[in-house]
Amino acid sequence: MALFNDRSVDDNQVLSISYEGAAPATQVDLWVRDPVIGALALDWGLSPDSHHFSRWYTESPRELFDHGKSTFISDNALLLRSSLHKKYNDSERFLLLGNRITNGDAKWSNTTPQFGEISFIDGYWEWLEDVLARNKDMLTSAKIYDAVFASLFTYVRNTNLIRSFCELWCPSTNSLHVPIGEVSISLWDLRLIGGLSIDGIFYDEAVPSARELIGVDKKGVPLLPSSCKYLFLAYRKIYCASETSNVTIHDWVKFWFKEESRYKQPPARVQKKRLSEPRTSNNPTGFIDGQKLRSEDTEKVFDDLGVEKDVKEETNLAALLSYWLCVFVLPNKQVDQIRPGVFKVASMMAQGKRFSLAVPVLASIYHGLREITSSPNPSKCGAVFPIHYVYGWLSRYYDSYFLSASDKFNCAARMVRLAGEKKAKHFSPQEACDLLKGITPSTLSLLALTKPKQGIVTDHGKHSDSWNDYLISLKSSYLTLRRGNEHIVEPYSPYRFARQFRFCQDIPGKLREELSTGTLETIYQLWESCTRLNTRAEFMIPSHSFEGLATKEYAEWWEKSSSSFCKYKPACAKPDSSPVAPKGNNLIKISITKSKLASEVTQPLSKPKEKEVTKAVTKEAAVVVAVRPKTPLSIPASKPKPTVTNTSEPTSGRKRATVVLSEGSSSDQGERHWKRGKKKATDSDSQLKEKVTVSDLAKLDFNLHGVLANLPDTSNHLEFASDEREGSVDGPDPFDLALRSKHNSVSGAIHLPSASKPSTSKPLMLGRAAPSTVTAFDTGIVINRGRLLAAKIYDSNIKSILGKTPFEKLTSLRPKLQVIYAEFSKLELDYSPLQSYVEKYIQNATNYASMRSNFASGMTSEAKERRLADVDTKRGQLMEELERLDLEAKRLRESLEGIDAQRAQKQHVVSTLQAERANIEATEVMEPADMEVANNLEQLLKSELEEIQNLAWLD
Repeated sequence: MALFNDRSVDDNQVLSISYEGAAPATQVDLWVRDPVIGALALDWGLSPDSHHFSRWYTESPRELFDHGKSTFISDNALLLRSSLHKKYNDSERFLLLGNRITNGDAKWSNTTPQFGEISFIDGYWEWLEDVLARNKDMLTSAKIYDAVFASLFTYVRNTNLIRSFCELWCPSTNSLHVPIGEVSISLWDLRLIGGLSIDGIFYDEAVPSARELIGVDKKGVPLLPSSCKYLFLAYRKIYCASETSNVTIHDWVKFWFKEESRYKQPPARVQKKRLSEPRTSNNPTGFIDGQKLRSEDTEKVFDDLGVEKDVKEETNLAALLSYWLCVFVLPNKQVDQIRPGVFKVASMMAQGKRFSLAVPVLASIYHGLREITSSPNPSKCGAVFPIHYVYGWLSRYYDSYFLSASDKFNCAARMVRLAGEKKAKHFSPQEACDLLKGITPSTLSLLALTKPKQGIVTDHGKHSDSWNDYLISLKSSYLTLRRGNEHIVEPYSPYRFARQFRFCQDIPGKLREELSTGTLETIYQLWESCTRLNTRAEFMIPSHSFEGLATKEYAEWWEKSSSSFCKYKPACAKPDSSPVAPKGNNLIKISITKSKLASEVTQPLSKPKEKEVTKAVTKEAAVVVAVRPKTPLSIPASKPKPTVTNTSEPTSGRKRATVVLSEGSSSDQGERHWKRGKKKATDSDSQLKEKVTVSDLAKLDFNLHGVLANLPDTSNHLEFASDEREGSVDGPDPFDLALRSKHNSVSGAIHLPSASKPSTSKPLMLGRAAPSTVTAFDTGIVINRGRLLAAKIYDSNIKSILGKTPFEKLTSLRPKLQVIYAEFSKLELDYSPLQSYVEKYIQNATNYASMRSNFASGMTSEAKERRLADVDTKRGQLMEELERLDLEAKRLRESLEGIDAQRAQKQHVVSTLQAERANIEATEVMEPADMEVANNLEQLLKSELEEIQNLAWLD
């Protein structure tokens, strides 16, 4: 029989776990901490309202700075407020880890730091798949199904990117410092990225007393779930069998899960440049099959612990959640051990209780980054926090990972898209630093919630879970984490990175109070203040068209206060000097529009195993290629024609292909130049094999009218004319596939075969070949250019179809879109991002059409008119009441002014009488007449004092 007892050791309470008749050496003692939640929790009441506003925004006309256009505009600024900060201080200066490394005060060692990165544990994936299949409803009730599902994979990082991230992180502001200002990880980011709930019960990681563990209330209901005591019994059993006097996560999984392992440990990660998402992975597929019968060995685990039949599933779920909390959600410096303090929370979660997890997780992340950035040797500082959430954050705001299709996993936690052992893109130290500094204001609000029209939301506590969580994430507060006797406090200042919520950015102030820890009462009250709902406060929610800009004052303050380490622009964003066009007549400069696309080239090698090289190419680009002969290319369309000019440049007796990407037809602004190394001419039969990533359609502005149209055949519109004038390109809005190449290239006839019928157009005409020094004809470049041109045409057709199709008919397009995807495959184009965003657009449009239809059907025109009439009537009544109240307030103000004047006059008279009385009393000998005068004055004084008191009462 299991025994749980409370006893005292050195004035500290201890939970003793043993079995009746067992040797004393098998007894396990655990330190007990005061509970914050549960039947025996201490009652501290609510925190003061000093951290709360009745309105969390302000709006005023300001001078705003547009980073994209580098101009100032006058407009209303919608600003987020903070209750934790005082008025800004112009003298504030920031010091980053990057500055300390530059100054020699800190350095990275050669070791690769983990900082809490999860690793493969044999049996956990199989155990988790079984639990997800059996307990989906309970996990959904606790609002953690997606968050638990996310632990089904491994997450990796590029070391240089994480180091650059830490070098730009400021511990005094808990934000990342980049040239445009501050960005940071918000509570809302963690909800979307990791599926972590913001609202819920306080996360109380502490060992309960025996009284709480096995006690019952007046109605005979256990104070804690029955599964909790079985977790402690399992812990004792593993602890006694362990040779290291602790319970490791390997031992925990091995004890509970006795089924056959199917997954093997992924191979060691090799950091190298990749062209696209890896085709193979050793991670699970994410497909959760139905329940399977447990083996006799697994059933024996429950029998040995004495688990009742009706709580077996709950106990098994609580055991897995204990591992999940220790390893995936809130790891600490004992990264390989199970902490018994999590058993109470895990057992309550297994009964469907919802906990506030985003708050302690973000506190842990902020605290871990503070340890790293404050250490002289960050690699060996020993900081441990759930860094995989940082990886997820980087993948949402930066192009740092190869992301899987959004519909690959049925999971709302967006971090699963970067799951896998080969998903991290490779960056050199300089490339990583440039990537982080190159963030633009337009990408800051990717995850923000918006409304069709800017509007006010009142916190009445009755909104949906997502809106309640969003309102909490907009408020300044202190984040707290309680782990046993460890109390962590970190300031949360969303108004420092307000542009991530589509607000304007203004100068932030300093914290009124610096907190890093506190008593248990303080920890709980700060958490309660952070997550408090039903405050009746007003929040302004910007519309989706509102772009968060910065005030003129902020731009000037940031230029003066920010660290020199974060100021300089990325090397690839603005070259030291504009590229000089070579002289001659055969230079073709093609201006194209902005896009998110980048082509990635695999360079052919003579060895059987080809070496993969990633070509990092940015949006703002123009291609400059030396070619012969001069042949203008024409594609009919309605778009304006970019300018094309021709020149040539001899290089070592032959032509050399130069690729420079820029935007605009006549300006050098935004051009980018890469120096090319010399390369021998390739064999004429060699081909340049390339994979092209197709752009997403997330920001396409589709028209919502039209009918379904067939794909037009545009393959026969290409023609070359033998003409000595400037060439031109006129075609549909392309995918802007930016390409850099080191190979020689010559232009030639390009003809895309028709998908429907043979071409009947005239044969392509080649102009008279001019003298050339080209020694090799690279067919790979020609094939590549044809592939890119085909992608542009397909892009135009897809846009046209989606733009002309009503929302109600979009789903009927899927069969025809599959035909287009098949053509992409033939051209070796990676169309998965395009397919993902097209499906997302179709789904969103379908949902909108359904909602619009339901709303229209649910309210007739007569009902709408009656409702509008009622609103107008109520509005008129309220306006009349407001006018009446204004008049009454004016009358009261005038009355008070008159009373104040009378009071001042009476007080003056009283002062005069008091002075006269004092003079009379000072007389040594008082005549009878003087005595009478004194008495009269005293009576008059009393009368005046009574009148003053009456006036004060009226006031």
